[in-house]
Amino acid sequence: MKTTLAKLISTLGHPFLTVPVFVIFLLFSIESVLQATYLSLLIIGGIFIPIGIKTIRGVKKGTYTNLDVSDRVQRQKWFIATTLLLAAVTIIIWLTNQDRTLRLATTCALMLLVAAQAVNRRIKASMHLAFHVFLGFLIFYFNWIAGVLFLLVAPLLAWSRIHLKRHVWKEVIAGVMLGTALGVAFWVLN
Repeated sequence: MKTTLAKLISTLGHPFLTVPVFVIFLLFSIESVLQATYLSLLIIGGIFIPIGIKTIRGVKKGTYTNLDVSDRVQRQKWFIATTLLLAAVTIIIWLTNQDRTLRLATTCALMLLVAAQAVNRRIKASMHLAFHVFLGFLIFYFNWIAGVLFLLVAPLLAWSRIHLKRHVWKEVIAGVMLGTALGVAFWVLN
């Protein structure tokens, strides 16, 4: 029962689910339908679809142990492609002079990914927690009640990652620290 619950929490808290849902919800809340569609396609089609395909193929080929890319060495190569795609999307967002908050959010997300890649040389920081906490700060910016509620789920997500043996406490804490640092940077710079 605990493992089933942990898998459910981990799946629902996966950045490949939470980030696109947040992007779509936010963009369609603050932009015109046309602009929100364009930006959603850019972000999801430019980052999440290619990385999702790369990850699924990697698991099928045996390059990655699992869809979480839990192995620290395997994750290092995964970071390169993900960082390059996020950098390209961030540059497009800046060059097309999108909303300042969107430019800042994507830049901070890119910085979070680069920092996680650097940290990954020593410790496999939880990307689930890093992006969960980072998103919590972004959500808080737009709606403090929703942001607090989202952040209150972080301990459950941490438990699920540890229970599933994807991480140990220091890796979960490293993820929380990365997400907090870039979430605070977003607030300070915005």
